[in-house]
Amino acid sequence: MPFFLAESGVNWHYEVEGNGEVLLFIHGWGVNMRIWRQQTKYFSQTHKVLNFDLPGHGKSSWKRITLEEMAKDISVISEKIGIDSFTIIGSSFGGLLGLKIAELSAAKVRRLVLVGSQPKFAQSPDYPYGLEIKWIRKLAGQLKRSYPSMINIFFRSLFTIEERESRRFKWIQTFRKTDIVPQQEALLDLLDILEKEDLRESLRKSSFPLQFIYGNGDYVCPVDLHQYLKEQFPRARFDVFDKCGHFPFLSKPHEFNQVLGAFLSSEIKDGKL
Repeated sequence: MPFFLAESGVNWHYEVEGNGEVLLFIHGWGVNMRIWRQQTKYFSQTHKVLNFDLPGHGKSSWKRITLEEMAKDISVISEKIGIDSFTIIGSSFGGLLGLKIAELSAAKVRRLVLVGSQPKFAQSPDYPYGLEIKWIRKLAGQLKRSYPSMINIFFRSLFTIEERESRRFKWIQTFRKTDIVPQQEALLDLLDILEKEDLRESLRKSSFPLQFIYGNGDYVCPVDLHQYLKEQFPRARFDVFDKCGHFPFLSKPHEFNQVLGAFLSSEIKDGKL
C-alpha cells in the first residue's frame, strides 16, 4: 500500500499494477481510485496502470491544496517511482486535473482521455456548456447540511433511469458500501475548484492525441458540449455511450475498455494519431 508525502503536505495513496506503457487513471469528485477497478484489472495485463486517491478521498490525507499543487505532486511522484511518460485518463474532476498536469508537464503526456469531463465546469456568458454556478453552490450547501448522505444522493443522480434499473447498478451500489467516505472539507474545496477553474486555453494548445468519452444522458456534460468539442477538436476521437450518464466505464465496463483500448493502440505520429 504505497504512500508518498509530498511537499504540499498531502500524503498521497497510490497503486501501480502491471508493466508496459503507463496509463494514469484519475478519478473524480466524491469517489476514489477503486472506481477504476474494472479498467485496472483489464489494462494491467498489457500496461502499467497508475492510480491515485485524490486528497481527502480514499486513503490519501487531506490538506487544502490547489489544482496546480495536485498536478505538481502527481508529476513528482511519477518521477520518484521511475515513470517519465504516461497517457492520462481522467473522469470528471479527474479530467480537469489531468489537463492541469498536461499544462505543466506536457512533455510527459502521450495522450489525454477525458471521460465525462470538460475544461471548464461552470457556465459563463461565453461558455454555456457547463453547470450553472448556482447549482454548484447549491450542491455545496446541501453537502454542508446533509453530509455524508448527500454524497450518495448525488452519485445516484449521475446515472440514467436505464442504468439505475439495471443489475449492474445494484452491483455498483453494493460495491460503494465498502468505500471510505471522502472528507467533507475536501469535497467542498474541490467544488470550489470546479466552479473557478478554466482550462479551455490549455486544451486548445494541447498537441497530443485526444479522446472524449461521454454518456448521452450525462447532465454534467450535455450533448451540446459534445458538438462544441467536435468543432474545436476535429482530429480528436469521440465515443458516446447510449443511455449512459456520467460513468460509462462503470455501467458498460467491457464496451468502455474496448473503445479506450482502440484509442491506445492507435499509432502516434508527430503528436497526432
